[in-house]
Amino acid sequence: MLKGKNIVLGVTGSIAAYKAAVLVRLLVKEGATVQVVMTPAAKDFITPLTLSTLSGRPVMCDFFQSENGAWNSHVELGLWADAMIVAPATASTLGKMANGVADNLLVTTYLSMKAPVFIAPAMDLDMYAHPSTQRNVELLKGYGNHIIEAASGELASHLCGKGRLEEPEAIVERIKDFFLGSSALTGKKVLVTAGPTYEKIDPVRFIGNYSTGKMGFAIAEECAAQGAEVTLVAGPVSLECKHPGIKRVDVESAREMYDAAMDAFPACDVAVLSAAVADYRPAQCAPVKMKRTADDMFIELTPNSDIAASLGAVKGEGQMLVGFALETNNAEENARLKLEKKNLDFIVLNSLEDKGAGFACDTNKISIIDKNEKSDFPLKSKKDVAKDIVSHIAKLLTVLAFMLLPLSASAEGEELNANVTLNASKVQGSNTEVFTQLEEALKAFINDRKWTPNVYEEVERINCNFTFVVNSYANDGSFDCSLMVQASRPVFGASYTSTLFQYEDKSIKFKYQPFDRLEFIEDNLDNNLTAVVAFYVYMIIGMDLDTMGELGGGEFLNKALTIANNAQNLGDAGWRAGSGGNNRYSIIDDYMNGAMEPVRKLMYKYHRLGLDTMFRNADGGRKAITESIALLKKAYEDRPMAYFTKLFTEYKADEIVNVYSKCTPEEKKMVVETLSNINPSLSSAWDRITKSNN
Repeated sequence: MLKGKNIVLGVTGSIAAYKAAVLVRLLVKEGATVQVVMTPAAKDFITPLTLSTLSGRPVMCDFFQSENGAWNSHVELGLWADAMIVAPATASTLGKMANGVADNLLVTTYLSMKAPVFIAPAMDLDMYAHPSTQRNVELLKGYGNHIIEAASGELASHLCGKGRLEEPEAIVERIKDFFLGSSALTGKKVLVTAGPTYEKIDPVRFIGNYSTGKMGFAIAEECAAQGAEVTLVAGPVSLECKHPGIKRVDVESAREMYDAAMDAFPACDVAVLSAAVADYRPAQCAPVKMKRTADDMFIELTPNSDIAASLGAVKGEGQMLVGFALETNNAEENARLKLEKKNLDFIVLNSLEDKGAGFACDTNKISIIDKNEKSDFPLKSKKDVAKDIVSHIAKLLTVLAFMLLPLSASAEGEELNANVTLNASKVQGSNTEVFTQLEEALKAFINDRKWTPNVYEEVERINCNFTFVVNSYANDGSFDCSLMVQASRPVFGASYTSTLFQYEDKSIKFKYQPFDRLEFIEDNLDNNLTAVVAFYVYMIIGMDLDTMGELGGGEFLNKALTIANNAQNLGDAGWRAGSGGNNRYSIIDDYMNGAMEPVRKLMYKYHRLGLDTMFRNADGGRKAITESIALLKKAYEDRPMAYFTKLFTEYKADEIVNVYSKCTPEEKKMVVETLSNINPSLSSAWDRITKSNN
C-alpha cells in the first residue's frame, strides 16, 4: 500500500521516541522510503544510528553537517515527500509548529512541507490537557494537518490518562487509509446522515426511535480517513466526531434533517443516508406540557418529507446516492423496492431478525444490494462494516469516473479544473442523448479553452462546478435551465480549498441541437449559453486574480462586463431583469462599480493575507480577514442595495464561522455586529460565532 511513497518521519524529545524505531521498521516493510528528521532533544532518547540503520538513510538533525558543511535542505524535503509524520510530537514541538517558531530542522521542514502532515502527540496527561496544548492542536487542525489523537493508558509518570503516543501499527494504518482513499475518495464531497430524529409532541415528549448514530458516524469517519470532505448531518446523539475533515451539522427533527440534506447535496459527489428518519410527526406540537386525563389520548400524525426520494429526484449525473433499509420481514423484497423507487445507486440492508444487527449495537450484519448484484457480509463491528460500505462506494466511483470521461482531454495548463453536470430529471419522455451530448460539449467548451494568457500550475487551478438543472426542453432544442455555479481556490499550506464564488442563476434560455459546436468569439456573441458560461468563467478568473493582488483582475472583470452588455443587446431579459435585481448582471455591476472598490480589495486581504497565512500565523491571518470584513462594511454603507456584499456573506458564512470560532470576545462582537447588519438573514450562523468557545 505504501510502496514507492516517500515519507518524512519527524522525531522529537519524548520518552515515546523509542517507538519511532518500530514505526520506521513498519513503514519500510510496507515499501515506503523513510527519511528521519530529529530534533536535538530526540537524540537523548534514541540514537540516530538506530533510526539510520532501520531506514537505510542518514538521519537529519541539524541544518548542516558539521564535518563537511553540507546543507540539509528542508525545502527539498518538502518537495520530495508524499507525507510527513511527526511522532512523537511533544508539547514544545506542537507549539513551535502551530506558531511558526522555526528554530530546528524539523519545524522548518514542516513549514516547507507540500505534502499532507500527520501529527501524533505524546506527553503527560496534564500537559496534554492544558489549554495551551489543546489550542495548538486545534490550530494545527485548522491549518489542514491530520491529528492522530493520543491514546489513554499508563504514562511514563506512572499516572494513567490520555497522552500516550498512538501505537506504531495504528499510525501506519492511518497513513495506509489515507493513501488508499487517494484513488477514489480523495477530494470527493460526501454527505452522511446519522442517528434518529425526534418529533415533538409537546415541550417534554417526542416520537423517536432507538438509533444511536454509530453506523453513520463510522461511515463518516471512514470517508474522511480516505480523503473525503464529509458533511455529517447528525440527529440527537451523544457521539463525537474524531476526524478533523468532518463538518458536523446537528439537527433534531426530520424537517431539519431534510433541509440540511437538501442544502448540502447539490455540492456533493456522494450521499449516504444512514439516519433513521421518522416517517411521521405530530400534526400539532402542544405549546405546554400535556396533562394526563381520564380519557384516551389521540395524536394526529402528518407525513414528513422523504429525504431519500427527494434527493433521488434531483440527483445529477456523476452523483451517487446510498440508502439504508432496516427491515423486520420481507427484507430483500422491501429493500429492492426502495432501491428502485428512490433512485438509489445501492442500498444497505440490515435486518432486526439478525442478532447483533440494527439499533443499539456495536456490531452489524449487512447486505449490499445494487441493480446488478447482492453481496452478503458476516457480523462485524460497525467500524469494519463502514469499511465495507465505503469500499463499495469507492469501487462504484471508479466505474463512474471512467464512464464520465470527456470525449476530448482538457488542454494542458488551463486556468480551471471545471466539472459540468446536467440534471434533466425534471424532463420526462425526452431523448436523453441530447442532454448527454450537451454536458460533454460544455465540458469541452470550458476546459479546452485558454481563457487568459496567464500560466496556471495544476495546484493553482480554480476548481469549478457548473450544475445545470433542466426545467423544460422542447424538440426544437429550446432549453430553460437553472444553473448553480461554484468555484473554489486552493489555500496555501492547507489541504482544503476556499469558496471563491457561489451563485444560483435562476433561468437561462438557449437552443442546442446534438453535435452543435459551442463557440465563443468576443464581440460576436450569437449563443446565450456560451455568453453566460463565458461570463461566469471570466468573472471567476478575475476574482481569483484579485485575491492575488489588490485590483489585479480588472482586465478580466471588464471582459465579463463586456460580455454582459453584449449579451443584453441580444434581447435576453434575464441578464438585467430579476427579482430585486439579484441576477448575473447586478453581480458584475456591483463588483465593478466604483463605490465597490473596497470589495475588490477585500478579496486580496481575505484570501491572500488572511487564509493563505493562517497556517503560519493564525492571529495575523484572522486580523487580515477582520480588516477585509471592515472593507465589506464600508462597501455596504456606501451602497447598501448592492447585491454582492450579501452574496459574499452567504457563501462565506461557514468559513467565517470557523475562522472566528477561536478568537477574543472583542473580535467576535465586532464581527458579529458587522455581519448581522449586512446580512441579518444569516443570524443563526453569526450566533454560532458568539456561542463558540475561546
